Amino acid sequence: MNIFLNPHIFSNLVLAITSLFVFFRYFRQQSVLIRWLWGIFFMSISLVAFTDLLFYAGVEGLGMAHEIFEAGEMTLGALCLVTASWCLIMRYESGSFLFYSTVGLGALLFYCITWFRVEYVGLIIKAFCILVTLLISCVGLANRQKSALWTLFSMMLLALSTKSGKLPLPMDPVDINHYMMVLSVICVGRAVRDQYKILF
Repeated sequence: MNIFLNPHIFSNLVLAITSLFVFFRYFRQQSVLIRWLWGIFFMSISLVAFTDLLFYAGVEGLGMAHEIFEAGEMTLGALCLVTASWCLIMRYESGSFLFYSTVGLGALLFYCITWFRVEYVGLIIKAFCILVTLLISCVGLANRQKSALWTLFSMMLLALSTKSGKLPLPMDPVDINHYMMVLSVICVGRAVRDQYKILF
């Protein structure tokens, strides 16, 4: 049996490859600290997708690793997204304090979730980070920034991906979630590409 005929494996593969491709394609010109923030966000998505892919491919013993990577995506990755989006839309150069405080807070939340095994708190943190990034995008739209529009689209898709089970689409909710995240990641790349462009 060809494992790539499994739609879950294919959608995870597309998500993992797209995340890495977008990061290496669009973020080379960013400053080092901002590139690290984006890198943590994209890498957390790729690691979750890759472990998911291996799980559906029949590899056993990945339950704990998947939980850890997922917790990292919902805490450290989500907080890095907020800070990196702020720097992108406000055209702010991240200093060492902002970088280390973001990573430190994300690592603390990640540690608390994994230590106390309260994964549902991660969902709350991720939803809150998406909301904050949406608000930052609205501020950027008020300044007519094209990158803010792409970020807005990205966060809307990311928010919809969490509700994939309720969308009336003829596809498995797992795959809907993955493909909407793919579109969200592409929109983030477009936001960085259009960082200094004006809407109208």
